[in-house]
Amino acid sequence: MRTATLPAVRVTPETRLLIESALREGETLSTFIEQAAAQHARWRKEDEAFYARGLAAAQRLDAGGPSITVDQSLARLRVRAAAAFGKPLK
Repeated sequence: MRTATLPAVRVTPETRLLIESALREGETLSTFIEQAAAQHARWRKEDEAFYARGLAAAQRLDAGGPSITVDQSLARLRVRAAAAFGKPLK
């Protein structure tokens, strides 16, 4: 696959200094910007999917689908957290 060039991005001198100060050893400004853009694009896709799942759940609930109480939901979260951390959470 061939590579492509993204459009130039204008930033303030302060923003450029901030980004450059965050670069790791051997990392270039171009690499940082490419990775940041890809990461944000992935996050945005996940955010859109999360929103779509929420809308679908609301529609199922409005249509008379099953629901659980807040206490049931919190109990399930406590079980998952305890499994993840190896101990019960208060």
